Amino acid sequence: MSYILGIDTAGPEGSIALARNGRMAWMQALPPGGHSGGLSEAVADLLDDVGIELRSVEAFAVNEGPGSFTGLRIGLAWAKGAALGSGRPLVLVRAHEAMGRTHATQAKRIVTAIPGARGSLEACLWEGLDEAWGPEIFEEGDLIPTLIERGTVQGLAIVPLTPKLAASLAEEAKEEGIAMLEHQPMAGAVAEIGARLLQERGPVDLANAAPAYGREPNARKPGS
Repeated sequence: MSYILGIDTAGPEGSIALARNGRMAWMQALPPGGHSGGLSEAVADLLDDVGIELRSVEAFAVNEGPGSFTGLRIGLAWAKGAALGSGRPLVLVRAHEAMGRTHATQAKRIVTAIPGARGSLEACLWEGLDEAWGPEIFEEGDLIPTLIERGTVQGLAIVPLTPKLAASLAEEAKEEGIAMLEHQPMAGAVAEIGARLLQERGPVDLANAAPAYGREPNARKPGS
């Protein structure tokens, strides 16, 4: 029996999941605001519910981003530590792919949207599990006009990573008949994609594994 632990802390609503033989079998949401203090306890609770120990996990998969600076650092640091301590492999999963897979059955076309630098976002278009284009950077006000211009509105839904981004896009999306989907926990998709990537590409180098923030930090060191 092969178990892969998936971790998603890219957005406000984090989650963890176990894939068994490549398919998500158990998933658990993290407490609101509990990415840091609640992650270890949530993993322990999940493994206890399933009836296995951490040493039974054969690999770790973590959402590498883009997403929250703090959230991504927490998730990757925990996963790297667990992989290093257990001698198990680690794989990194793109946030857009995890979002697309999580919501793939909810619309013919899915746009995954992740906040970027001030007033901007990063978006990908998915048709089923296939990435049609992206990721591309847009000003928030330019995303929907661009989708209309490209003729991709029919059967389209947008999945924003954060409630704030959802609120900024909701009115224009409604006017254009574009559905706005509620964000769902992604750790199950992270675990499933991680199982595939482990077979296709192998694990990442723990020393060089780093979050893909998707933007520069708002605060910088003096002189940088």
